[in-house]
Amino acid sequence: REISPQARVTIYLLVTGSVFLLLSIMFGAPYYYYKYGRSDTKASISKNPNYELYTPDQWEIDKDSVTLNKLIGQGHFGQVYQGVIKLSDGTLKQCAVKIRTTHPTDLLQEASIMKQFQCYHVIQLYGICSRIRPPYVVMELMDNGDLKNYLYRHRQSELNPNGPTLTESGMIQLALDVADGMYYLSDQKFVHRDLAARNCLVNGNHTCKVGVFHNYYFIQ
Repeated sequence: REISPQARVTIYLLVTGSVFLLLSIMFGAPYYYYKYGRSDTKASISKNPNYELYTPDQWEIDKDSVTLNKLIGQGHFGQVYQGVIKLSDGTLKQCAVKIRTTHPTDLLQEASIMKQFQCYHVIQLYGICSRIRPPYVVMELMDNGDLKNYLYRHRQSELNPNGPTLTESGMIQLALDVADGMYYLSDQKFVHRDLAARNCLVNGNHTCKVGVFHNYYFIQ
């Protein structure tokens, strides 16, 4: 059966429209994503609360109340100094001062997390100097450093036969200290995500506390 001229025109228009629509989808979708999708992605990233500007609050202290003495630690996440802080009542207290010259906002975010914790086996925050560059984060001093090096120093060996050693009960107590700190954090719905001996600190009384909060998240 011969197709009428009107039918031929209709078929031609349908085929041409379909091809045009297909080409529009093939070439238009990538262009739309490039122009609009990328900007939406950037907007959603900028809203991440970890990158919000820090606002000083009741934890803010004056730089003149903090004295830096000597460097006691240095690494990827900044430098730590042994220092002294003058409290509001005029008394002086030994402290540790953490400073980070690169990405200081990361350090301030870590300090903001520490404000929420009140547990004997979690490192305690004393104050923040956020109005200076680089900012200071002042916390309790842990004289014996991180747990990893503490355990190395107390490991008996042929090279150090008369060095200090840990008893079995002493090692168990260190484990209990960390367990208590982590139990508190989990009760606060806080996930540390980087619990390791290098991120636990030991004070002058050989008490171990959980610290270094840079890779965390909260469970809602």
